[in-house]
Amino acid sequence: MSNNNIAVIGGGFCGMMTAVYLLQSGLPLNIIIINDGYPFGRGVAYNAHTNKYLLNVRAINMSAFEDERYHFLDWLQLQPSYAHIPKNILVNVYAPRTMYGDYLQHVWQQAVKNKHPLTNINIIEQKAVNIKENAESLCIHLANNKIIDADNVVLATGNTVPGNIIQNKSFLQSDKYFTNPWTKECVSNVRHLKNILIVGNGLTMIDTVQGLTENGFKGKIYTISPNGFKLIPHKYNLLVYEKIVEELPEEYNLREVFLLVRRHIKSLTDVGIGAHLVIDALRPYTQQIWQSLSFDEKKYFVKRLSHAWTILRHRIPVHIYEMIQELRMQGRMITIAGKIISAIEEPNAVTVNYADNKLQKEETISVERIINCTGPETDLHRCANELLKNLAAAGIIKPDALHLGIDADAITGAVINSYGKKNEHIYTTGGNLKGILWENTAVPDIRVHVKRLALHLSAKLKEKAVC
Repeated sequence: MSNNNIAVIGGGFCGMMTAVYLLQSGLPLNIIIINDGYPFGRGVAYNAHTNKYLLNVRAINMSAFEDERYHFLDWLQLQPSYAHIPKNILVNVYAPRTMYGDYLQHVWQQAVKNKHPLTNINIIEQKAVNIKENAESLCIHLANNKIIDADNVVLATGNTVPGNIIQNKSFLQSDKYFTNPWTKECVSNVRHLKNILIVGNGLTMIDTVQGLTENGFKGKIYTISPNGFKLIPHKYNLLVYEKIVEELPEEYNLREVFLLVRRHIKSLTDVGIGAHLVIDALRPYTQQIWQSLSFDEKKYFVKRLSHAWTILRHRIPVHIYEMIQELRMQGRMITIAGKIISAIEEPNAVTVNYADNKLQKEETISVERIINCTGPETDLHRCANELLKNLAAAGIIKPDALHLGIDADAITGAVINSYGKKNEHIYTTGGNLKGILWENTAVPDIRVHVKRLALHLSAKLKEKAVC
Protein backbone atom coordinates (compact mmCIF):
# COMPACT_ATOMS: atom_id res chain seq x y z
CA MET A 1 0.00 0.00 0.00
CA SER A 2 1.17 3.53 -0.77
CA ASN A 3 2.04 5.79 2.14
CA ASN A 4 0.02 8.55 0.52
CA ASN A 5 -3.47 7.39 1.54
CA ILE A 6 -5.12 10.21 3.48
CA ALA A 7 -8.70 10.00 4.78
CA VAL A 8 -10.52 13.20 5.69
CA ILE A 9 -13.58 12.55 7.85
CA GLY A 10 -16.00 15.43 7.40
CA GLY A 11 -17.01 17.38 4.32
CA GLY A 12 -17.62 20.87 5.65
CA PHE A 13 -15.25 23.84 5.36
CA CYS A 14 -12.53 22.16 7.47
CA GLY A 15 -12.58 18.89 5.57
CA MET A 16 -12.84 20.40 2.13
CA MET A 17 -10.11 22.99 2.68
CA THR A 18 -7.79 20.36 4.18
CA ALA A 19 -8.25 18.41 0.95
CA VAL A 20 -7.76 21.56 -1.17
CA TYR A 21 -4.39 22.31 0.45
CA LEU A 22 -3.36 18.67 0.04
CA LEU A 23 -4.25 18.90 -3.64
CA GLN A 24 -2.06 21.98 -3.92
CA SER A 25 0.94 20.09 -2.49
CA GLY A 26 1.92 18.76 -5.91
CA LEU A 27 2.20 15.22 -4.52
CA PRO A 28 0.51 12.15 -6.02
CA LEU A 29 -2.03 11.33 -3.31
CA ASN A 30 -4.96 9.06 -2.67
CA ILE A 31 -7.46 11.29 -0.86
CA ILE A 32 -10.54 9.67 0.64
CA ILE A 33 -13.22 12.02 1.93
CA ILE A 34 -15.86 10.45 4.17
CA ASN A 35 -18.84 12.75 4.34
CA ASP A 36 -22.23 12.26 5.96
CA GLY A 37 -25.37 14.31 6.40
CA TYR A 38 -24.70 17.45 4.35
CA PRO A 39 -23.47 18.16 0.81
CA PHE A 40 -19.69 17.98 0.50
CA GLY A 41 -18.01 21.38 0.75
CA ARG A 42 -21.00 23.02 2.38
CA GLY A 43 -21.42 21.21 5.66
CA VAL A 44 -24.09 22.39 8.05
CA ALA A 45 -22.90 26.02 7.97
CA TYR A 46 -23.23 26.68 4.24
CA ASN A 47 -26.11 24.36 3.38
CA ALA A 48 -28.72 26.72 4.77
CA HIS A 49 -32.30 26.07 3.71
CA THR A 50 -32.90 29.77 3.17
CA ASN A 51 -31.02 32.78 1.77
CA LYS A 52 -31.99 34.67 4.93
CA TYR A 53 -29.15 33.02 6.86
CA LEU A 54 -26.14 35.31 6.46
CA LEU A 55 -22.46 35.05 7.21
CA ASN A 56 -21.45 36.73 10.47
CA VAL A 57 -18.17 37.91 8.94
CA ARG A 58 -17.77 40.62 6.29
CA ALA A 59 -16.98 39.54 2.74
CA ILE A 60 -13.47 41.01 2.92
CA ASN A 61 -12.55 38.51 5.66
CA MET A 62 -14.13 35.39 4.14
CA SER A 63 -11.52 34.29 1.61
CA ALA A 64 -10.90 30.55 1.83
CA PHE A 65 -7.19 31.33 1.52
CA GLU A 66 -5.26 33.23 4.18
CA ASP A 67 -2.77 34.69 1.69
CA GLU A 68 -5.35 35.69 -0.95
CA ARG A 69 -7.42 38.28 0.86
CA TYR A 70 -9.65 39.23 -2.07
CA HIS A 71 -10.33 35.71 -3.32
CA PHE A 72 -13.95 35.54 -2.09
CA LEU A 73 -14.57 39.22 -2.77
CA ASP A 74 -13.43 38.89 -6.40
CA TRP A 75 -15.65 35.83 -6.87
CA LEU A 76 -18.60 37.60 -5.23
CA GLN A 77 -18.30 40.57 -7.56
CA LEU A 78 -18.75 38.23 -10.53
CA GLN A 79 -22.14 37.04 -9.26
CA PRO A 80 -25.15 38.75 -10.94
CA SER A 81 -26.74 39.89 -7.66
CA TYR A 82 -23.55 41.66 -6.55
CA ALA A 83 -21.94 42.76 -9.82
CA HIS A 84 -23.45 46.27 -9.59
CA ILE A 85 -22.08 46.98 -6.10
CA PRO A 86 -18.79 48.93 -5.94
CA LYS A 87 -15.94 47.00 -4.36
CA ASN A 88 -15.45 49.53 -1.55
CA ILE A 89 -19.04 48.82 -0.50
CA LEU A 90 -18.91 45.09 -1.16
CA VAL A 91 -16.15 44.59 1.40
CA ASN A 92 -18.74 45.23 4.14
CA VAL A 93 -21.43 42.88 2.80
CA TYR A 94 -22.63 39.92 4.85
CA ALA A 95 -23.35 37.46 2.07
CA PRO A 96 -25.90 34.62 2.30
CA ARG A 97 -24.41 31.39 3.57
CA THR A 98 -25.85 29.50 0.62
CA MET A 99 -23.86 31.76 -1.70
CA TYR A 100 -20.71 31.11 0.32
CA GLY A 101 -21.42 27.44 -0.20
CA ASP A 102 -21.44 28.11 -3.96
CA TYR A 103 -18.09 29.81 -3.59
CA LEU A 104 -16.63 26.80 -1.81
CA GLN A 105 -17.87 24.57 -4.62
CA HIS A 106 -15.94 26.83 -7.01
CA VAL A 107 -12.81 26.56 -4.83
CA TRP A 108 -13.07 22.77 -4.84
CA GLN A 109 -13.59 22.52 -8.59
CA GLN A 110 -10.52 24.66 -9.24
CA ALA A 111 -8.41 22.57 -6.87
CA VAL A 112 -9.49 19.33 -8.54
CA LYS A 113 -8.83 20.81 -11.96
CA ASN A 114 -5.23 21.65 -11.01
CA LYS A 115 -4.38 18.50 -9.00
CA HIS A 116 -1.44 16.19 -9.67
CA PRO A 117 -2.36 13.85 -12.56
CA LEU A 118 -1.70 10.79 -10.39
CA THR A 119 -3.82 12.01 -7.47
CA ASN A 120 -7.06 10.12 -6.86
CA ILE A 121 -10.05 11.53 -5.00
CA ASN A 122 -12.80 9.33 -3.60
CA ILE A 123 -15.77 10.93 -1.86
CA ILE A 124 -17.72 8.39 0.19
CA GLU A 125 -21.16 9.44 1.41
CA GLN A 126 -21.23 7.41 4.59
CA LYS A 127 -20.86 7.82 8.33
CA ALA A 128 -17.58 6.83 9.95
CA VAL A 129 -18.26 5.16 13.31
CA ASN A 130 -14.85 3.94 14.48
CA ILE A 131 -11.12 3.73 13.71
CA LYS A 132 -8.95 0.75 14.59
CA GLU A 133 -5.17 0.97 14.50
CA ASN A 134 -2.94 -1.82 13.27
CA ALA A 135 0.73 -2.09 12.29
CA GLU A 136 0.19 -1.20 8.63
CA SER A 137 -2.67 1.28 8.57
CA LEU A 138 -5.71 2.84 10.16
CA CYS A 139 -8.96 0.94 9.56
CA ILE A 140 -11.95 3.27 9.34
CA HIS A 141 -15.22 1.46 10.06
CA LEU A 142 -18.29 2.84 8.30
CA ALA A 143 -21.94 2.58 9.33
CA ASN A 144 -22.60 0.25 6.37
CA ASN A 145 -20.01 -2.20 7.80
CA LYS A 146 -17.42 -1.42 5.14
CA ILE A 147 -13.82 -0.69 6.16
CA ILE A 148 -11.54 1.93 4.59
CA ASP A 149 -7.76 1.71 5.04
CA ALA A 150 -5.68 4.88 5.33
CA ASP A 151 -2.20 5.87 6.44
CA ASN A 152 -3.29 9.21 7.87
CA VAL A 153 -6.69 10.46 9.04
CA VAL A 154 -7.94 14.00 9.58
CA LEU A 155 -10.92 14.36 11.93
CA ALA A 156 -12.75 17.35 10.43
CA THR A 157 -16.03 16.38 12.07
CA GLY A 158 -17.44 19.87 12.60
CA ASN A 159 -19.91 20.81 15.32
CA THR A 160 -21.93 18.17 17.14
CA VAL A 161 -25.58 18.78 17.97
CA PRO A 162 -26.34 20.54 21.27
CA GLY A 163 -26.32 18.56 24.48
CA ASN A 164 -29.43 17.66 26.44
CA ILE A 165 -31.05 20.53 28.34
CA ILE A 166 -34.23 18.74 29.47
CA GLN A 167 -34.07 16.73 32.69
CA ASN A 168 -37.04 14.41 32.16
CA LYS A 169 -35.73 11.79 29.74
CA SER A 170 -39.18 10.83 28.44
CA PHE A 171 -39.59 14.25 26.82
CA LEU A 172 -36.46 13.85 24.69
CA GLN A 173 -38.37 11.66 22.21
CA SER A 174 -41.26 14.11 21.90
CA ASP A 175 -42.15 15.42 18.44
CA LYS A 176 -42.43 18.84 20.10
CA TYR A 177 -38.71 18.85 20.96
CA PHE A 178 -36.10 19.65 18.28
CA THR A 179 -32.58 18.88 19.44
CA ASN A 180 -30.83 19.83 16.17
CA PRO A 181 -31.43 23.51 15.36
CA TRP A 182 -29.63 23.28 12.01
CA THR A 183 -32.31 21.19 10.31
CA LYS A 184 -35.10 22.60 8.18
CA GLU A 185 -37.64 20.59 10.17
CA CYS A 186 -37.22 22.67 13.32
CA VAL A 187 -38.60 25.80 11.60
CA SER A 188 -41.13 24.07 9.31
CA ASN A 189 -44.90 23.60 9.74
CA VAL A 190 -45.18 26.51 12.15
CA ARG A 191 -48.02 28.62 10.76
CA HIS A 192 -50.59 27.02 13.08
CA LEU A 193 -48.45 27.29 16.22
CA LYS A 194 -48.93 30.03 18.81
CA ASN A 195 -45.91 29.80 21.12
CA ILE A 196 -42.38 28.47 20.56
CA LEU A 197 -39.50 28.31 23.05
CA ILE A 198 -35.90 28.60 21.84
CA VAL A 199 -33.32 27.52 24.41
CA GLY A 200 -30.26 29.70 23.83
CA ASN A 201 -29.73 33.38 23.03
CA GLY A 202 -26.79 33.18 20.65
CA LEU A 203 -26.21 33.25 16.90
CA THR A 204 -28.06 29.96 16.28
CA MET A 205 -31.11 31.45 17.97
CA ILE A 206 -30.96 34.35 15.49
CA ASP A 207 -30.95 31.95 12.54
CA THR A 208 -33.85 30.02 14.03
CA VAL A 209 -35.95 33.15 14.56
CA GLN A 210 -35.35 34.15 10.95
CA GLY A 211 -36.32 30.68 9.76
CA LEU A 212 -39.51 30.72 11.81
CA THR A 213 -40.64 34.13 10.58
CA GLU A 214 -39.77 33.30 6.98
CA ASN A 215 -41.92 30.18 7.21
CA GLY A 216 -44.94 32.18 8.34
CA PHE A 217 -44.83 31.88 12.13
CA LYS A 218 -46.97 34.70 13.56
CA GLY A 219 -47.05 33.68 17.20
CA LYS A 220 -44.82 34.45 20.16
CA ILE A 221 -41.19 33.36 20.45
CA TYR A 222 -39.68 32.87 23.89
CA THR A 223 -35.91 32.57 24.28
CA ILE A 224 -34.12 31.52 27.44
CA SER A 225 -30.50 31.29 28.58
CA PRO A 226 -28.68 31.95 31.88
CA ASN A 227 -27.56 35.45 30.81
CA GLY A 228 -30.52 36.39 28.62
CA PHE A 229 -30.26 38.30 25.35
CA LYS A 230 -26.93 40.15 25.07
CA LEU A 231 -26.12 40.12 21.34
CA ILE A 232 -24.86 43.33 19.77
CA PRO A 233 -24.63 44.42 16.13
CA HIS A 234 -21.57 44.86 13.93
CA LYS A 235 -20.66 48.57 13.89
CA TYR A 236 -17.71 50.72 12.84
CA ASN A 237 -16.69 48.20 10.16
CA LEU A 238 -14.21 50.60 8.62
CA LEU A 239 -12.46 51.40 11.90
CA VAL A 240 -9.33 49.55 12.97
CA TYR A 241 -8.05 49.96 16.53
CA GLU A 242 -4.35 49.16 16.83
CA LYS A 243 -3.26 50.89 20.03
CA ILE A 244 -3.79 47.87 22.28
CA VAL A 245 -1.57 45.74 20.03
CA GLU A 246 1.30 48.15 20.60
CA GLU A 247 0.99 47.57 24.35
CA LEU A 248 0.69 43.78 24.40
CA PRO A 249 3.26 42.28 26.81
CA GLU A 250 5.91 39.85 25.62
CA GLU A 251 4.59 37.20 28.01
CA TYR A 252 0.91 36.85 28.80
CA ASN A 253 -0.98 36.27 32.01
CA LEU A 254 -4.73 36.59 32.37
CA ARG A 255 -4.76 39.40 34.91
CA GLU A 256 -2.40 41.59 32.87
CA VAL A 257 -4.29 41.02 29.61
CA PHE A 258 -7.65 41.57 31.32
CA LEU A 259 -6.56 44.90 32.83
CA LEU A 260 -5.11 46.00 29.49
CA VAL A 261 -8.34 45.12 27.64
CA ARG A 262 -10.49 46.82 30.26
CA ARG A 263 -8.41 50.02 30.11
CA HIS A 264 -8.65 50.23 26.31
CA ILE A 265 -12.36 49.44 26.33
CA LYS A 266 -12.92 52.30 28.77
CA SER A 267 -10.93 54.71 26.62
CA LEU A 268 -13.17 53.89 23.64
CA THR A 269 -16.52 53.78 25.42
CA ASP A 270 -15.76 57.12 27.11
CA VAL A 271 -15.90 58.72 23.66
CA GLY A 272 -18.87 56.67 22.46
CA ILE A 273 -17.01 54.06 20.39
CA GLY A 274 -17.84 50.35 20.65
CA ALA A 275 -15.74 48.15 22.94
CA HIS A 276 -15.76 45.36 20.35
CA LEU A 277 -13.01 47.14 18.40
CA VAL A 278 -10.59 46.15 21.17
CA ILE A 279 -11.54 42.47 20.85
CA ASP A 280 -11.26 42.67 17.05
CA ALA A 281 -7.76 44.10 17.39
CA LEU A 282 -6.73 41.10 19.49
CA ARG A 283 -8.09 38.60 16.96
CA PRO A 284 -4.71 37.75 15.35
CA TYR A 285 -3.18 37.19 18.81
CA THR A 286 -6.00 35.32 20.55
CA GLN A 287 -4.69 31.80 19.96
CA GLN A 288 -1.19 32.83 21.07
CA ILE A 289 -2.52 34.45 24.25
CA TRP A 290 -4.73 31.44 25.03
CA GLN A 291 -1.87 28.97 24.69
CA SER A 292 0.27 31.06 27.04
CA LEU A 293 -2.26 30.94 29.89
CA SER A 294 -2.07 28.39 32.68
CA PHE A 295 -4.81 25.80 33.12
CA ASP A 296 -6.21 27.69 36.12
CA GLU A 297 -6.29 30.93 34.11
CA LYS A 298 -8.11 29.24 31.24
CA LYS A 299 -10.57 27.66 33.65
CA TYR A 300 -11.26 31.03 35.27
CA PHE A 301 -11.70 32.67 31.87
CA VAL A 302 -14.21 30.06 30.72
CA LYS A 303 -16.21 30.34 33.93
CA ARG A 304 -16.08 34.09 34.55
CA LEU A 305 -15.11 35.97 31.40
CA SER A 306 -16.01 33.91 28.34
CA HIS A 307 -19.59 35.17 28.15
CA ALA A 308 -18.47 38.81 28.03
CA TRP A 309 -15.87 37.87 25.41
CA THR A 310 -18.50 36.08 23.32
CA ILE A 311 -20.82 39.09 23.36
CA LEU A 312 -18.12 41.36 21.94
CA ARG A 313 -16.62 38.75 19.63
CA HIS A 314 -19.71 37.17 17.99
CA ARG A 315 -21.93 39.93 16.63
CA ILE A 316 -24.71 40.12 14.05
CA PRO A 317 -25.36 42.37 11.02
CA VAL A 318 -27.10 45.62 11.93
CA HIS A 319 -30.28 44.96 9.91
CA ILE A 320 -30.69 41.54 11.55
CA TYR A 321 -30.24 43.12 14.98
CA GLU A 322 -32.90 45.71 14.12
CA MET A 323 -35.30 42.96 13.02
CA ILE A 324 -34.85 41.17 16.35
CA GLN A 325 -35.36 44.40 18.29
CA GLU A 326 -38.54 45.09 16.32
CA LEU A 327 -39.92 41.66 17.28
CA ARG A 328 -39.09 42.37 20.91
CA MET A 329 -40.79 45.78 20.85
CA GLN A 330 -43.87 44.22 19.26
CA GLY A 331 -44.04 41.70 22.08
CA ARG A 332 -43.61 38.83 19.62
CA MET A 333 -40.26 37.87 21.11
CA ILE A 334 -39.73 37.51 24.86
CA THR A 335 -36.12 37.04 26.00
CA ILE A 336 -35.58 35.44 29.39
CA ALA A 337 -32.54 35.17 31.63
CA GLY A 338 -33.09 31.88 33.38
CA LYS A 339 -32.91 28.09 33.32
CA ILE A 340 -35.42 25.38 32.46
CA ILE A 341 -36.49 23.29 35.43
CA SER A 342 -38.88 20.91 33.67
CA ALA A 343 -40.75 20.38 30.41
CA ILE A 344 -43.91 18.30 30.61
CA GLU A 345 -45.69 17.26 27.44
CA GLU A 346 -49.45 17.78 27.36
CA PRO A 347 -51.80 16.64 24.54
CA ASN A 348 -51.41 19.85 22.53
CA ALA A 349 -48.58 21.74 24.20
CA VAL A 350 -45.58 21.61 26.53
CA THR A 351 -45.70 23.09 30.01
CA VAL A 352 -42.29 24.58 30.78
CA ASN A 353 -41.27 25.52 34.30
CA TYR A 354 -38.22 27.74 34.55
CA ALA A 355 -36.26 29.75 37.08
CA ASP A 356 -36.34 33.44 36.16
CA ASN A 357 -33.03 35.01 37.22
CA LYS A 358 -34.39 38.57 37.06
CA LEU A 359 -37.58 37.92 39.05
CA GLN A 360 -35.83 35.43 41.35
CA LYS A 361 -38.74 32.99 41.18
CA GLU A 362 -40.13 30.11 39.16
CA GLU A 363 -42.39 30.85 36.21
CA THR A 364 -44.45 28.72 33.82
CA ILE A 365 -45.16 29.07 30.11
CA SER A 366 -47.05 26.89 27.66
CA VAL A 367 -45.47 26.33 24.24
CA GLU A 368 -46.06 24.00 21.32
CA ARG A 369 -42.43 23.52 20.33
CA ILE A 370 -38.99 23.66 21.99
CA ILE A 371 -35.87 24.17 19.85
CA ASN A 372 -32.45 23.56 21.39
CA CYS A 373 -30.03 26.31 20.30
CA THR A 374 -27.57 26.01 23.18
CA GLY A 375 -24.57 25.37 20.94
CA PRO A 376 -22.52 22.27 20.17
CA GLU A 377 -21.87 19.72 22.89
CA THR A 378 -18.10 19.82 23.38
CA ASP A 379 -17.58 16.99 25.89
CA LEU A 380 -16.42 13.92 23.93
CA HIS A 381 -18.07 11.51 26.34
CA ARG A 382 -21.46 13.21 26.08
CA CYS A 383 -21.55 14.30 22.44
CA ALA A 384 -23.78 12.64 19.85
CA ASN A 385 -20.92 11.95 17.41
CA GLU A 386 -20.56 8.16 17.46
CA LEU A 387 -17.07 8.22 15.96
CA LEU A 388 -15.64 10.63 18.52
CA LYS A 389 -17.31 8.80 21.41
CA ASN A 390 -15.87 5.47 20.26
CA LEU A 391 -12.39 6.92 19.78
CA ALA A 392 -12.53 8.49 23.25
CA ALA A 393 -13.77 5.22 24.80
CA ALA A 394 -10.82 3.38 23.19
CA GLY A 395 -8.34 6.02 24.40
CA ILE A 396 -7.26 6.88 20.84
CA ILE A 397 -8.33 10.46 21.54
CA LYS A 398 -9.06 12.19 24.82
CA PRO A 399 -10.74 15.42 25.91
CA ASP A 400 -8.57 18.47 26.41
CA ALA A 401 -8.14 19.59 30.02
CA LEU A 402 -11.21 21.84 29.89
CA HIS A 403 -13.41 19.31 28.04
CA LEU A 404 -13.99 21.77 25.23
CA GLY A 405 -12.89 19.38 22.49
CA ILE A 406 -10.04 17.03 21.58
CA ASP A 407 -6.58 17.18 23.14
CA ALA A 408 -4.07 17.70 20.33
CA ASP A 409 -0.90 19.42 19.23
CA ALA A 410 -1.65 23.11 18.75
CA ILE A 411 0.47 23.46 15.61
CA THR A 412 -0.28 20.32 13.59
CA GLY A 413 -3.52 19.09 15.16
CA ALA A 414 -2.01 15.64 15.84
CA VAL A 415 -4.28 14.06 18.47
CA ILE A 416 -3.02 13.01 21.88
CA ASN A 417 -4.17 9.66 23.27
CA SER A 418 -5.22 8.73 26.80
CA TYR A 419 -1.58 7.96 27.69
CA GLY A 420 -0.49 11.46 26.68
CA LYS A 421 1.25 10.29 23.51
CA LYS A 422 0.94 12.26 20.26
CA ASN A 423 -0.38 10.27 17.30
CA GLU A 424 1.37 11.30 14.08
CA HIS A 425 -1.23 9.55 11.93
CA ILE A 426 -4.49 10.99 13.29
CA TYR A 427 -5.13 14.75 13.20
CA THR A 428 -7.98 17.10 13.94
CA THR A 429 -8.92 20.71 13.28
CA GLY A 430 -11.82 23.18 13.49
CA GLY A 431 -14.01 23.40 16.59
CA ASN A 432 -12.47 20.20 17.95
CA LEU A 433 -9.48 22.38 18.95
CA LYS A 434 -11.45 24.90 21.00
CA GLY A 435 -9.77 23.89 24.24
CA ILE A 436 -6.33 24.09 22.62
CA LEU A 437 -6.71 27.28 20.55
CA TRP A 438 -9.94 28.81 21.92
CA GLU A 439 -10.68 30.56 18.62
CA ASN A 440 -10.85 28.05 15.75
CA THR A 441 -14.47 28.03 14.60
CA ALA A 442 -14.66 30.90 12.08
CA VAL A 443 -13.18 30.93 8.59
CA PRO A 444 -10.38 33.45 9.35
CA ASP A 445 -9.03 31.07 12.02
CA ILE A 446 -9.80 27.69 10.44
CA ARG A 447 -8.18 28.51 7.11
CA VAL A 448 -4.89 29.15 8.91
CA HIS A 449 -4.92 25.90 10.84
CA VAL A 450 -6.04 23.60 8.01
CA LYS A 451 -3.26 25.02 5.84
CA ARG A 452 -0.74 24.39 8.61
CA LEU A 453 -2.06 20.84 9.07
CA ALA A 454 -1.97 20.08 5.34
CA LEU A 455 1.55 21.49 4.98
CA HIS A 456 2.71 19.30 7.87
CA LEU A 457 1.19 16.21 6.24
CA SER A 458 2.69 17.11 2.87
CA ALA A 459 6.14 17.66 4.35
CA LYS A 460 5.93 14.31 6.15
CA LEU A 461 4.98 12.51 2.93
CA LYS A 462 7.75 14.24 0.95
CA GLU A 463 10.26 13.22 3.57
CA LYS A 464 9.14 9.58 3.35
CA ALA A 465 9.33 9.70 -0.44
CA VAL A 466 12.96 10.86 -0.26
CA CYS A 467 13.85 8.12 2.20
